[in-house]
Amino acid sequence: MRNVVLVDPYSTGSALAPAFAERGVPAVAVLTTPEPTASFANTWHPEHFTEVFVLDDADKLARRLRELDPLCVLPGTETGVEAAEHLSELVVPGQSNIAELSSARRDKGRMGAALAEAGIPHLRQLSASNAEEVAEWLRVNDLDRSAIVLKPQNSAGADDVFVARPDEDWRVPFHRILGAVNRLELTNTRVLVQELAEGVEYAVDTYSVDGAHGLVAVWRYDKRAEGNRLGVYLSACAVSPDDPAVTTVADYTRRVLDAVGVRNGPGHVEVMLTASGPRLIEVGARLAGGDQQYLSRLAVGDSQVERTVRHWIDGEGAIADYRLVRHARSVYLSARESGVLRGASRLGRLPELLPTLHKVDVPHRDGSRVTRTVDLWTNLGHVILAGEDPRAVAADEALLREIEAELHVEPS
Repeated sequence: MRNVVLVDPYSTGSALAPAFAERGVPAVAVLTTPEPTASFANTWHPEHFTEVFVLDDADKLARRLRELDPLCVLPGTETGVEAAEHLSELVVPGQSNIAELSSARRDKGRMGAALAEAGIPHLRQLSASNAEEVAEWLRVNDLDRSAIVLKPQNSAGADDVFVARPDEDWRVPFHRILGAVNRLELTNTRVLVQELAEGVEYAVDTYSVDGAHGLVAVWRYDKRAEGNRLGVYLSACAVSPDDPAVTTVADYTRRVLDAVGVRNGPGHVEVMLTASGPRLIEVGARLAGGDQQYLSRLAVGDSQVERTVRHWIDGEGAIADYRLVRHARSVYLSARESGVLRGASRLGRLPELLPTLHKVDVPHRDGSRVTRTVDLWTNLGHVILAGEDPRAVAADEALLREIEAELHVEPS
């Protein structure tokens, strides 16, 4: 019997094995580490797999996988992207993405370099392991009096993304990032320094087949800065394909996908629409994370998971563009400080308070210990709203902000 091979099937990738199983196709797991990282541990379901391998000797493992006659080799989450693409070339050649550009689909520094090589507008950036190198780059590029962004090159979820304003010392976040172990349990050997992109941020979820790129959904992000941290999410809202911004960011996204060598499978591309046009924030050659697949089904009646199954089993219907069937958004709640949460009585009553509520992932109540929200990993949770009337969805989001305003944190 044919099967699928899933590399690091965590996060949203944990939905792939059950989705293939519904069509009678079993799954085999390959782990890039003996155990999943702490961030993904609760999404690891070994019971979904007929066999589980730990990647050590790629050539030896490829010989074993070829014996299983797989349909495809796919990444589950960010940590599995490069390994899945390498194994795919060894096991089922020609089915993945352009091999020599694999690092440009994973390393944020290489992404920008790939766009520069392709002549695509991009943010000025530097990958550095030395602060003096950064100082010289800022001077040469006339950025020494401009706001800049500093971030790890291989992490996720807005982990340790800092902004340094002209009157702030960028060396402090630079040295905090450099050498630290990030959320994916990788040591930051370099820091990516970029000019600050300002505008409206969009996430474009795509699916590609043989180099043709279809739109699964487009989302508009609402974020805020918290001190010197940039990645505090407020909401992600589905955008109608008729919105003029969708055409702009979609055309740019397709150029980005070509530049980084995406040919087959899902993509998640974050783009800032600035006054000078779209600029890439980052691209992932994998499923969009979090609850994005669930949210996508509500908003457009489809998701990257379903398209993956259609691609590899049916060979059709994977790259059509989307239509909006419901107004949907994910609303994130934040804590301004670390300590003991108070004023949270209405959090337990959200199902009765919000008519457009579809899903709640807010585990905190009065007395919970919480951490100050600085990124996607440290928010208090999120709520998914969806409905045919955009005014009803907006009203429920407004009520959520009232409830959030009632929250306060006592120092512990």
